[in-house]
Amino acid sequence: MANYDDIMGGNETQRPETAATMDADELLGETLDGRYQIQQKLGRGGFGAVYLALDNKLAPRKVVVKVMRFEEANKQWNRARFKQEVEALSRIDHPGIVRVFDCGETTSGRPYIVMQYIDGNNLRSLLTLDGMSFSSVASIIRQLGDALTAAHDAGILHRDLKPENIMVKRKNDEEQVTVIDFGVAKVKDSIAALTTAQGIAVGTLAYMSPEQLSNQPLSPQSDIYALGVIAFEMLTGKRPNSPDFALDSARPEDRVKPKDLRQDLTEAANDIIVKALSLKPGDRYQRACEFGGQLAGALLNQEPRDQQIAGNSELETAHVLFMDIVGYSKLLIDEQVRQLQQLQEIVLATKECTRAHAAGELLRLPTGDGMALVFFRDPEAPLRCAVAISQAVNANSGIALRMGIHSGLVLRMADINTNKNVAGGGINVAQRVMDCGDRGHILLSKSVADDLGQLARWSPFLEDLGEAEVKHGVRLHLFNLHGEDFGNPARPTKLQITSEPPQQRRKSLTIATAIILLGLIAVGLWFERRTKSAPQPVTPAADRAAIPSDPERALTYWLMVQKMLKEKRLGDPFPSAGDIIFGNQWKFQLNLQPKQAGSLYVLSVGRGEKNTEEYNILFPLPESGKLNSTVTANQAVQSEWLVFDQHTGVEKVWIIWSSNPLPDLDSIFARAAQAEYLGEITGAEEIAKIQDYLRLYDAAKLEVVSDKSTRMTSLKGHGEIIVGLLTLSHESY
Repeated sequence: MANYDDIMGGNETQRPETAATMDADELLGETLDGRYQIQQKLGRGGFGAVYLALDNKLAPRKVVVKVMRFEEANKQWNRARFKQEVEALSRIDHPGIVRVFDCGETTSGRPYIVMQYIDGNNLRSLLTLDGMSFSSVASIIRQLGDALTAAHDAGILHRDLKPENIMVKRKNDEEQVTVIDFGVAKVKDSIAALTTAQGIAVGTLAYMSPEQLSNQPLSPQSDIYALGVIAFEMLTGKRPNSPDFALDSARPEDRVKPKDLRQDLTEAANDIIVKALSLKPGDRYQRACEFGGQLAGALLNQEPRDQQIAGNSELETAHVLFMDIVGYSKLLIDEQVRQLQQLQEIVLATKECTRAHAAGELLRLPTGDGMALVFFRDPEAPLRCAVAISQAVNANSGIALRMGIHSGLVLRMADINTNKNVAGGGINVAQRVMDCGDRGHILLSKSVADDLGQLARWSPFLEDLGEAEVKHGVRLHLFNLHGEDFGNPARPTKLQITSEPPQQRRKSLTIATAIILLGLIAVGLWFERRTKSAPQPVTPAADRAAIPSDPERALTYWLMVQKMLKEKRLGDPFPSAGDIIFGNQWKFQLNLQPKQAGSLYVLSVGRGEKNTEEYNILFPLPESGKLNSTVTANQAVQSEWLVFDQHTGVEKVWIIWSSNPLPDLDSIFARAAQAEYLGEITGAEEIAKIQDYLRLYDAAKLEVVSDKSTRMTSLKGHGEIIVGLLTLSHESY
């Protein structure tokens, strides 16, 4: 992360307080709160300094620690400002806004804030004298508009938006934008009760709106004005005139327009920026996302979003390499991020990926726990890429990666964010091929193997695996691609019914079938002679009906989350799949809806006061003095509101879903529900019994599907009892 000098108020930022520069790096090598090891000073400003630190609480990760100077720490206004910055960042839940993790004080009483580390550069360092490319500006301005809108919706005005406070990270050859430094932000209904000194404007002169320069009331349109200045500067390499540009005294004819400085800019893009720079707030865009979206569309000469998504694309053949990290959901969050980043670096370093991208023959699509590479024109491209990735992973990575390859028809389209995407059997089948593999496997569909098996450079490395049943009962004929230093020669688990090759298996089945038929005929003839004269009993239809011995059980669950700070609510409750990081005092309510009737038991397991595991019941809870675990089909049930205390780490929520009541669990839950136990299971024998049930958990035998649009998760399994697990991460912030 570069260019942090302005985060604490250096350079051009105007703030109510001024101070001298900070003293020597007295914190280097220190560990704050027994957790944050200070490693390097990144920058300094009027209020203090910013450090790179290592968070050793869970898996080590880099964080940024902002520490106030000694002289400033004695001023109540500055302390309140620090608290308000934490409050502002805690209110906003958006990937384009820097995240706050923790806050506290050093042993000498200096306040500090722990924030997300962004391995990128600030926008100032990316600006060029002739202006940036239209595509880069479009990507950055759209993301900035979305991020600012999230802040405004949470009641936060940034008030100091400028290139120094915008971090840009390159990922998958695309820009990822994060807004930082909310040190002078205005927070609606702030619990810090902070007011700006009268007659003093905060911000940076060149990016201040007219109302900000004249110390008038501010609104989201004030930030939109600053965003317009940034767009002007990204496209032309220059700012719009001087601060006088923003004053009413500036004559319209004297105001330089962006198209005056960049002739290839479209009239539409020019007009959009001019509107954002209107002198009167009411003449500007009402929402930052509206400005960012319209300008991005004009720069890319795009159709309206709804038309673009519908599209007029024709079907074309794509050669898809689909890959994911095996066991990804079981990894700690930091480990998930590390492995994904490492995988992305490996993929981007392959010659095939570089060549195809440069030629415009590749789409790279993130999939959450991996990615899909969609190649066009060259059917060998995904195989060459897969071999290179496998070799790199085997040589210097602990990533448990599996890959699947298929060629088929796709339709190019745009996703909900208007990013390039594809739909169709080409990519769907590639994913199903991959799903049949284990760690290290490179599996191919038969259509790919039939084509490339005709080439001497591929044929020796292809192994026929036969057919496997995949989703919706579809059967796929698969081949395994492996060599001395790539792939996995072992037969995939899903295909280990027999080790015989397909031809031999068909032959064996034919012989076995013939023997069985002859045996049945012989037994039938003997039975007919023996019972020919005997009367035949009538078997009731109910007795003849087949009773399933392994019934399917399914349920859906979701969370409602309420952010909290100092016992006050931050915003409204929102739905979640549980894949966020919870802060201290945050509340959540678990909702469940089983598909079948049965008995439901839910409990949580987490660290308690003595750093030992505590078992607490969540459902059922007493009603009228009684516990009732029985639920009907499609009945929605919910827990009480639960609060995260000061014990950070991982909280496990276990779901035990049974077709019939479980008397031992009913007894254990009833005892824990008594007032003296406050919902905690304390007996050693009871905990041992609970653990016996939890050992029934087998992730490989469960089908877990999360719907990102509804934040709901469906859980399916077979048997009289299924056990599910929901893991929640809790950090102190």
